[in-house]
Amino acid sequence: MKNNLSRNALIGLAFIASLFMIYFGINFLKGANVFKKQNQYYAIFGDVSKLLISSPVYVKGYQVGLINNIKMADSDPIQFLVGINLEEDFKIPEGSYLQYGIDMFGASTVNLVLVASDKYLQPGDTLSGDKEIGLMDGVAGVMPRADSILIKIDSIVYSLNKLISHPVVESSIIGLGSAVDQLNNTSMSLNRIVNTIEKDLPQISQNLNSATEDLKTVSDNLSQFDLNKTYASIDETINNLKLLTDKLNSNNNSLGLLLNDTSLHDSINVTIDNATRLLEDIRENPDRYLTIRLKLF
Repeated sequence: MKNNLSRNALIGLAFIASLFMIYFGINFLKGANVFKKQNQYYAIFGDVSKLLISSPVYVKGYQVGLINNIKMADSDPIQFLVGINLEEDFKIPEGSYLQYGIDMFGASTVNLVLVASDKYLQPGDTLSGDKEIGLMDGVAGVMPRADSILIKIDSIVYSLNKLISHPVVESSIIGLGSAVDQLNNTSMSLNRIVNTIEKDLPQISQNLNSATEDLKTVSDNLSQFDLNKTYASIDETINNLKLLTDKLNSNNNSLGLLLNDTSLHDSINVTIDNATRLLEDIRENPDRYLTIRLKLF
């Protein structure tokens, strides 16, 4: 009898514990934490697609509450009243609003956007709500365009296949193959030339070193050459040439008179003219001059 009573008591306790667990589990799924006091707020949305009860509410990435209720507030226009449970010590400034979106995995994310204000909402007040345009919404808008793009890609691929199968393209590919072979042969020739140059590099380097030493010797000789004396000698030569030129242009010397005085030139012309006449006369009257020579001898 006592064993049956103990067994029934254990069954009853297990049933009561199950009820408590079900109760707490249902409240947790609804976004209510029975172990911690929370404040209830509301938000009005025009669209609650993919918004679920127990979705977490974040403020700049930090969770401050849960969605615990969603119901229709008005049918014309359609509006939905969304209840949120926030931590008791969390205050919402006036002008703040609730925004939710859908991530790439299809889960809803709710963000409480706070606005700087000195006044705060009281528990039970209503916030404005807005749906954020997420990645999946953008993909849904892009899908019709993607279909048209795929059709164009199919036509381009078909055109490319038709172009590649053309005999001219095939012959061009064969020509490219021969060009590649020629390039390979050219590359091999260049490698041979490079190998030959590498063999001659030591001799070339030695010749360059000797040429560098010769240039260095010439440079040393030039550096030791007394340029000042050379410049002085050139200046002296130029001065002498200038003095000679001045004397040639002057009438104070014989050479200058010879070059500048016209009387000598005139005298020479007269003498040449007289000599010419004398020779003409000798040629025309040789007897006259022969007689004179006989008398002399």
